[in-house]
Amino acid sequence: MTYLDAQDETQILLRDSVQDFLSKEHRLERMQALYHGKSVLDRRLWAAMAEQGWLALRLPEALGGSSLEPVHAAIVAEQLGRHAVPEPWLSCAVLPALLASRYPGVAGWLPLTQGLLDGSHVTTLAWQEDARSLDPSCVTTVAKPHSDGTYRLRGQKSGVACGSFADSLLVTARLDGDLSLWRVAREDPRVSLVESLTSDGASVAVVSFDDVPLTREALLDRGQAVSAALSAALDEAQLLAAWQLVGLACAALEITLEYQRTRVQFGQHIGSFQSMQHLSVDVRLQQALARAACQSALRRHAEAPESAAARAAIAAAKARASDAALLAGRFGVQAHGAIGFAAEASIGCYLKAALRWAAFLGNGSHHRRQYALHAGLHGTSS
Repeated sequence: MTYLDAQDETQILLRDSVQDFLSKEHRLERMQALYHGKSVLDRRLWAAMAEQGWLALRLPEALGGSSLEPVHAAIVAEQLGRHAVPEPWLSCAVLPALLASRYPGVAGWLPLTQGLLDGSHVTTLAWQEDARSLDPSCVTTVAKPHSDGTYRLRGQKSGVACGSFADSLLVTARLDGDLSLWRVAREDPRVSLVESLTSDGASVAVVSFDDVPLTREALLDRGQAVSAALSAALDEAQLLAAWQLVGLACAALEITLEYQRTRVQFGQHIGSFQSMQHLSVDVRLQQALARAACQSALRRHAEAPESAAARAAIAAAKARASDAALLAGRFGVQAHGAIGFAAEASIGCYLKAALRWAAFLGNGSHHRRQYALHAGLHGTSS
């Protein structure tokens, strides 16, 4: 096993191929649609990402996937961050793939896994009900048996990533007291979405289920295994989100430094001003700390994925990376002056992306509390 600080040939080839593909296929200019209140998500690009094998990267070979490891997913995540790609790779590819990998023989997962292979079917998770909690077992949505042998799903979920972009929803609900997981068609007339644009042109939705009829085939699993599967998948998603934030932070600083080398004020390049140099050093230092935290979390996760030590390391990485990306984005906009807020300036895209990903699955403050909890620091004196 090697890590991003000591890449092997496979990792280097993967990094270069992702970078090359995104440089050709993704243009920040499309982000300008956000200024007109429109989502920028692109199903054509999503299908192209499937052709590259990125959607099924964490899917086992038995299900047609690549069966690659978290370190390879981290490489893709960092490059997606470097290019400020808004497509919901973590929410609609990695998380569904991690869940599907636990159920290789369950037929109900077939549309989902096929969609990961060819991009034809997009699935997102609808599991969170309380915005203040990331505990997947905190569920009040219910699935009740009906007299005709089917079930009726009733409840509401918040924070559903890219709901209108998806074809299916993976929904958690209580079934006779047990936690259960269901596949629900997003276009069912009894499923309603209230969707809002995110800062980077993606979307997040509140989804309501009004006695949605479901067959037994829609039930993917029930019991303690559902909570365990979700917790493990969310842990990895937090780790990969941290890597995506590291990519955002690095690219934002590179853009800013290049601007400082070309922008002249008072007869000098602004990069020569001591105040700018000091701020640049602060941003780079936070990036270095965030990358080190992410590398440590990747190692801990590989050694013991569901241990307290791994979860503490992931929390530290997400907190560090969130802060680093936000700092880099804000510094970049500040250094660019008024142009930093303009639709034509790429630096604004990085700040907007940092705002979303810093909050995704818990912001820096949340993860500092989680670090204290998993590291056993609660109740100690400062």
